[in-house]
Amino acid sequence: MFRLTLALALACSSICWSWAPIAHASSAVEGRVTEVTLYRGQAQITRTVPIDGAAGRREVVVSNLPEQIVPNSLFAEGGDAVEIRAVRFRTRAVGEEPREEVRKLDDEILAAQQELDLTTKRQALLVKRTEYLAKLEGFIAPTAQSDLTKGVLDAEALERLTTFDFAQHETIATEEVELAKQARTINERLELLNRKRAEITAGASQTIREAVLFVQKQAEAPTEIRLSYLVSNCGWSPSYAMRAAADGKHVRVEYNALIQQLSGEDWNDVDLTLSTASPALSAAGPGLAPLHVMLASDARDQDPFGAQVAANGPSDAAQQAPQQTEVYFGRGLSKSQVLGKLEGLQSQKLEYSNAVGNAGNFVDVNRFSWNLNDVASNYQQLELNGDATTLSVLRSEANGDSDGPSLSYRLGSGVSLASRTDQQMVRIMQTNMESQFYHVAVPVLTSYVYREAELKNTSDEDLLAGPMTAYLDGRFVGKGELPTVARGQKFVVGFGANPQLRARRELVDKSDSVQGGNRETRFEYRLVVENFSDQPTPIRVIDRLPHAEHGADIRITLGETSDKVSEDALYVREERPMGLLRWDVEAPADAAGEAARLITYKYAVEYDRKFVVSAPSSKETLQEEFERLQRDRQKR
Repeated sequence: MFRLTLALALACSSICWSWAPIAHASSAVEGRVTEVTLYRGQAQITRTVPIDGAAGRREVVVSNLPEQIVPNSLFAEGGDAVEIRAVRFRTRAVGEEPREEVRKLDDEILAAQQELDLTTKRQALLVKRTEYLAKLEGFIAPTAQSDLTKGVLDAEALERLTTFDFAQHETIATEEVELAKQARTINERLELLNRKRAEITAGASQTIREAVLFVQKQAEAPTEIRLSYLVSNCGWSPSYAMRAAADGKHVRVEYNALIQQLSGEDWNDVDLTLSTASPALSAAGPGLAPLHVMLASDARDQDPFGAQVAANGPSDAAQQAPQQTEVYFGRGLSKSQVLGKLEGLQSQKLEYSNAVGNAGNFVDVNRFSWNLNDVASNYQQLELNGDATTLSVLRSEANGDSDGPSLSYRLGSGVSLASRTDQQMVRIMQTNMESQFYHVAVPVLTSYVYREAELKNTSDEDLLAGPMTAYLDGRFVGKGELPTVARGQKFVVGFGANPQLRARRELVDKSDSVQGGNRETRFEYRLVVENFSDQPTPIRVIDRLPHAEHGADIRITLGETSDKVSEDALYVREERPMGLLRWDVEAPADAAGEAARLITYKYAVEYDRKFVVSAPSSKETLQEEFERLQRDRQKR
């Protein structure tokens, strides 16, 4: 199997093309698109090109390549029956012979242009007539004044001249209006004719993209080659539909792909593969460089941004500090500053990683590999110099799914996708997953009680993060987001609010007391869940205690509870230490009013009586913590 990239082909083309005359003239073929691997922003297309005729050397031109082709991605493969000697990409301009309807339009345009020219000349003639009358008036008036002074004025002749003058002005004005109207009409007709001609001749002159292959056919039997290339302006994203029956025993998961296809060629009856990887032209991965370090004085007191001061002395430090401001950035930074730096590093990492994959030669691969090493060195310096805040951010970001897994879904043959602006949807997978339905009540936030289902991905595919629509018993209940779910992993899907359930939170009692220098405040709360249906319903009731950032300053103690707090392992590990309370209870059928399901609990807060309890002034870190908890709740 032979595989030549365009760069290699161009390097040896001068040898391959000149070593001997071509035995057979070039033949133009299109081939057929048989395989498509669709990435997030590009696609790799494979055309099967038939090669017929006698054995020997020949030039094969594969025509009508798409507009969005990436030229340096072109390569060809041949089997034992045909050897690929060179591949190159070319463009050329072509045009069509004028058609009869175009000729007729050209004749009409010419006639209209001649009419417009005649009208323009007539308008110019009217201007000259007006100028002549002005000169005539300049002659008549002085002459009449002179004749009147001498007593020889011919009144009858003066009257005829005056009448003639005014009549001519009136005629000129009428003709000017008529000619201006004719000019507007002709211009409108010309514009319409030109527009029609442009519509008919659109695409008559165009650029053709072709692949020129120089091949050695080994035998006379028909054979074929595979021509592959990348195209841009296409991609896909996941989309889900979750359909649950009224009994809640199963959820049918429909995994779809929304496809954007504007490559410039249609894909008809192809073997389609969807991939989350990045297409790569380079076979070699990036190389790892040693991480060199040195000691430098800690000059954070002088440099609020944490600039490094060189160890060689103040003069060197003054010269190096501006360039080394970003070197020593592990300590004294807020969480938002660390996140900002990480975001920049991750963006550079993605850019250089893609560049390595698309590099076509040894020099470029090494250059982009060095850039990747430089980014990694900055990241490792965060680890080396980082204080507690920095390391906390690094740990939380390391557990994220920002890059996501590299997955491929082979949909098989028979998929057709036209090149068009509308999004097109294809089905990746459809399967039933066993589900455990329950309800979630958070009365401190809302009186509504929401349905949730815990599912386990029992399919043969990983599920990518993406939007979803939820249906219950055939009815649309809402939209949401699905996280990335591995095979065998559990996840949670919401199915909207249940109108037959209500929840509320009531403060039953509050008491204050002072013991020595401390104030102690005791609270008693009642959580009320009403079930208006005729079926008992499992509900997770969630509330919260205040969570003290510094336990030595504020002591918060949970007292008596009417129901046992949940022992769910994930809840106990992740949420209970943050002061969140959860009870897994069942609301009886028709439990409303006096029969409502009640949960009561007490807690106490003790602190120095000289202070009051206050919320933190900065909400940014707290919001990030909340978002992390929400992501964890979606995946079990």
